[in-house]
Amino acid sequence: MSHPPLTGEELRARIAKTPRVKLAFLPTPLQHCPRLSADLDVDLWVKRDDLTGLAFGGNKTRNLEFRMAEAVEAGADILVFGVEITSNSARQTAAAANVLGLPLVLVLRGEVPSAPQGNLLVNLLLGAQIRLVDVPSFNHLGPVLEEIAGELRTAGRRPFVLNHARMFARASALAYVEALLEIREQLAAHGRMADHVFVSSGGKGQAGLILAKKALALSVRIQGIASTRNEDPWEYAARTATDAAELLELGLGVSPGEVENTFDYIGKGYGIPTDAGMEAIVRFARREGILLDPVYSGKAAAGMLDHVRRGVVRRGATVVFIHTGGQPALFSQSHALVEYLNGPMRRSEP
Repeated sequence: MSHPPLTGEELRARIAKTPRVKLAFLPTPLQHCPRLSADLDVDLWVKRDDLTGLAFGGNKTRNLEFRMAEAVEAGADILVFGVEITSNSARQTAAAANVLGLPLVLVLRGEVPSAPQGNLLVNLLLGAQIRLVDVPSFNHLGPVLEEIAGELRTAGRRPFVLNHARMFARASALAYVEALLEIREQLAAHGRMADHVFVSSGGKGQAGLILAKKALALSVRIQGIASTRNEDPWEYAARTATDAAELLELGLGVSPGEVENTFDYIGKGYGIPTDAGMEAIVRFARREGILLDPVYSGKAAAGMLDHVRRGVVRRGATVVFIHTGGQPALFSQSHALVEYLNGPMRRSEP
């Protein structure tokens, strides 16, 4: 059953019914990139979600407005969150917890560095209670989080495990429904409409972009670039978008076949820099003064550049690249960046 498209105002009104707390500086800027546009023969804009405001910013601050509202409504007096040691989400969650006056236990998976740097250093600065765990993958963190929550309950606390909350994935989708509304309005002010949107996503954030596209009946292509194989982004995005549509009472669903995502730019694995990602980082820095990161946005930009090179994006198309943040990883991955910059046959400007 088809439904008439909503207006942007109608979609915003539905989002407004969901509890949220104010954390982000919104709307984030939409920056035109004239030099890269000329290089690539497209009309390139960067949605600066690295400027959302909390502890170096990033895309997660958007969804934390909804996630944290659920924790506050539940009466939590301490938060528990599990993620990779390099995670931007951990950093932004620690900052959001401080804004709300809630202590946070960060359960981090990954190899312990000899000296804290990047996101881990910022997490320590923010005062999160960090527990390092050795589990095979991110998907094995669940039982560890529940065990820690049980310890806290025994001690008389009221823990809230963010990973297992009802709004965990839905919050990302709602946040990026709103982000596409911002992009649409910002481009309209310049007499443009997006033909392509590129974003680093394992499914949750891309779900919101796809849902907004469908609810508003837009023709834009939403291309996700995965940074990890932890999830099936096609199924995950479809399920998350459908759940968010139910929450917003949109009366529509999204199937995996409507999701465009790819593992092609991950390289050897999550958090391991690629030459293509490093090339994209250098190119954005030297052509537009925009700093990307080697874990997420650099690889996503590499994917976007490759789509342009291969003609998947037509000449003259209006392209929006969503900058999801993550610049602290430039410092934790400084050795790889320096090695790339000093490598054989490196040009002063790519």
